Amino acid sequence: MRLIKWCVIVGFTAIMVVPFLWLATASFKTNRDLFSNPFGLPAKWVTTNYEAVLSAHPFALYLYNSTFVAVVSTILALVAAALASYIFNYMFKWKSGWFIFLTLGVLIPTNAFMVPYYYIVNWLGLYDQLFGVALVYAGVSLPLSVFIIKNYMDSIPYEITEAAFIDGAGIHANFWQIILPVSYPGIVTASIFLMITAWNELLFANLLTQSEGTRTLQVAIRFFLTTFQANYPQAFAAMIIAIVPTVVVYVCLSEKIIGGLTAGAVK
Repeated sequence: MRLIKWCVIVGFTAIMVVPFLWLATASFKTNRDLFSNPFGLPAKWVTTNYEAVLSAHPFALYLYNSTFVAVVSTILALVAAALASYIFNYMFKWKSGWFIFLTLGVLIPTNAFMVPYYYIVNWLGLYDQLFGVALVYAGVSLPLSVFIIKNYMDSIPYEITEAAFIDGAGIHANFWQIILPVSYPGIVTASIFLMITAWNELLFANLLTQSEGTRTLQVAIRFFLTTFQANYPQAFAAMIIAIVPTVVVYVCLSEKIIGGLTAGAVK
């Protein structure tokens, strides 16, 4: 049994790590070296791909656009999700139905909303604007945010809020001074998931932007591979640069992610 367990662990680790190692190795090759020896080590390790990515393209602008969209969409989703999760702590008509309706978005493919989102964003005059992309990301991420934060809020002992009400705190003061600070681990967990998802998203960023000034990092990488020119090593170098921030964030905050997910598992 132990052998089977380790075989499964090693197998899944290889599936995740080997493609990343190949991508990192290929980013140090020339185009000719990549096609002549795609799975071997580079004949000569070159850094010109990274230099070209950072100098020949407005890469700093792409990084800023991705950061702006990720941060703004995460803030919007967390504010809405925290308020909605707090509301579900109280009894009101059709409470279960509203919660099921709100979290049903987790099960619906986001591709199904491509046309509605496009028309709504265009109608609002936010097409080809970063805030329009961030607004869509916040809406797409809302069901998952509510699911995570509400599960954590449900684990907070009722005696804490009851003591606050006895001391004279109202509904709003109870939320801002008691529930929100105590729910910090769950909110941090949700924010990490939302930021990583927004950072890596390509579909809606490509659909809702057009000009080079509003391209996110993922959309910009696509333009390294065009019909008339395909510099794969440069594209791989850009992918590595795009992957590194999310890996660093996850490694540094992995304990908070696991803690936030497991803290709401039991009361």
